[in-house]
Amino acid sequence: MRVCRGILFSRQLLKKRFLFGLVTLLLFLAGWWIYSLPVRFNTDVQDEATPTRPPIQFKWLALDNITSIDHCRNSRQGHTYIVDELGYCCYVTDVLASGCCNTNPSSQGTVRYKCDGCHDNGCCSVYEHCVSCCLHPGQKPVLQSVLKRNRESFHPLYSSLQDQYELCLFKCRTSSQSVEHENSYRNPQAKHCYGVDEPVVLPAEQ
Repeated sequence: MRVCRGILFSRQLLKKRFLFGLVTLLLFLAGWWIYSLPVRFNTDVQDEATPTRPPIQFKWLALDNITSIDHCRNSRQGHTYIVDELGYCCYVTDVLASGCCNTNPSSQGTVRYKCDGCHDNGCCSVYEHCVSCCLHPGQKPVLQSVLKRNRESFHPLYSSLQDQYELCLFKCRTSSQSVEHENSYRNPQAKHCYGVDEPVVLPAEQ
């Protein structure tokens, strides 16, 4: 009698273990399927719903045909000078509510395409003069070379520029091209450059 009870108990224990193992396996498979389904679904939906962002098309402003506009972007960087998107450089006190430089004859400090302190290589001593000179229509071939070189190298910032005003603002800021040995300017007197070439290194003072 005791032997029969032992055999029966062993069978019931094996049956419970088998059922427990089967339930555990089914729960694992169900959990894996539920976990992986949203991932696949969301990936498919994202691929279909999210369009590929088109590259920004660079537009050349016809500055030689424009003398004034209703609202201007300007540099907003210096404490002395401002340069607007038409190439006018003026004192900050001569900026109109529109953001444009005051071009009235009474504002004698306003100069368009101001290249004072700029060298033949496109490097200038003053940031606003660099941007203003850079916007001169005659500089378009230089800017085309700068844009072509950097866009072909997939430079992310150059790919986001929309026109030559943004290009000149960005290019005239000091960069690694203006620096020698990572701690000094190649030419401290002309460190703002819009050209293709790097600033000329000044000889060390004796």
